[in-house]
Amino acid sequence: MDNMTVIRAWKDSDYRENLSDAERALLPAHPAGLMELTDGELAEVAGGRKRRKKKKTSRSRSRSRSRSRS
Repeated sequence: MDNMTVIRAWKDSDYRENLSDAERALLPAHPAGLMELTDGELAEVAGGRKRRKKKKTSRSRSRSRSRSRS
């Protein structure tokens, strides 16, 4: 099996499903491995990053800096 067929089968599930059983048996495992996330894991991420609470900044700190510069 040539490299282009292998790569296409990895990327395109419709193409992969249309391969014969013998052809699918010849496919090597995808180098990234199998990725499955639970619904709970998916709920925790947003845009590829875990959601974090915003830190509150102290206003008095920034005011004291601006006063000392004057």
